Amino acid sequence: MADSEFERDSGWLSGSVVGAEDARLATGVLAAASADPGNPIAARTGIKPGPGNPGAVEATATPSREVTVRPFQGVVQGTRSTAAGAYLITLAQQKKLDVLTAAPAHSSNPRIALVVAQQTDRQYGDASDGMLVHVVAGAPAVTPVAPTVDDDYIPLAAITVRANAGSIARGDIKDLRVSTVAAGGVLPLQTHESLPADGYSGQRLYDLETRLDLVRTGTEWRPAVTGAVQFFGPADNGWPLTSGSAGATGYTFNQVTVPAAPYPRLLLITGQLTASTSGANERWDHVVRGQDGTPYSLACFHGGATGITTSVASGHRLLPANTPLVLTQFVARGGGMTTGTASVFSPDAHYTGLRVMAFPVP
Repeated sequence: MADSEFERDSGWLSGSVVGAEDARLATGVLAAASADPGNPIAARTGIKPGPGNPGAVEATATPSREVTVRPFQGVVQGTRSTAAGAYLITLAQQKKLDVLTAAPAHSSNPRIALVVAQQTDRQYGDASDGMLVHVVAGAPAVTPVAPTVDDDYIPLAAITVRANAGSIARGDIKDLRVSTVAAGGVLPLQTHESLPADGYSGQRLYDLETRLDLVRTGTEWRPAVTGAVQFFGPADNGWPLTSGSAGATGYTFNQVTVPAAPYPRLLLITGQLTASTSGANERWDHVVRGQDGTPYSLACFHGGATGITTSVASGHRLLPANTPLVLTQFVARGGGMTTGTASVFSPDAHYTGLRVMAFPVP
């Protein structure tokens, strides 16, 4: 066996006896990581998501002293050794639990009972080996608190046992389940959970309360949709141009290239221009167009009293999959005008820019 504190035996190593801790560490490689930065080999404790509401604790159809626990599989990270590894647990069929017989309701004060899936292991001094789904009764009090549970377990539910209660109703049960997934899986974050304080770059989760798809970027959680919406502009390299002007012919002064993607996208296109014109009564057309000359947006402006005008031309286009697009901004005389000139005021992006947002579409 390798050094028990450092290198561990690989699972499953031919010609060797792999210990229980090594076996759990080996299977834990495939489980989602814990958010504990102090233990990078730890797995996240929780229920494996799936159909049928796995691990749900429910009151009986006619309220009684019992609750039921739906079948589930899950992961319990061992805590009693630095290399305890992850226990993979299963409740193979629905189980009934009597909440009130062993610990009846108090005559005047409520109490809280926990339903847990608890892992025991004789290697760490327990009386038996196994996983048991059971009820842990709390003490009655005017303001009751949940009981303490020792060692390795998954909390499934907290049950408020009302004073003099003879049955458990649906409203008495608070769901405490958390989820876990395979390494790299999207983790469903339950509504009662807070965002993990730590995580790894690229980790994904779906917040069931806010309905946000989130990704871990360095030290913070950000909307994962930013990886799908693309932004281009305000100009390709070498653009915009400010050395010419529109007169008898138009003037192309900016360009932005939208590269191909393997899926169709809706492009929202916004072109901005600050122009200096030769006369107040001149009309100018500001156009964003494709490489084939097709116009995608058009704005018209006049020189105004100062001869300096800002124009914004916006439009949209459905861009098929695997199709690049080169967009240009163009200014030209409009309305049949035959005189006058217009030049681009400044290359700075807050004066002159062409911006494109590309949204994936079905």
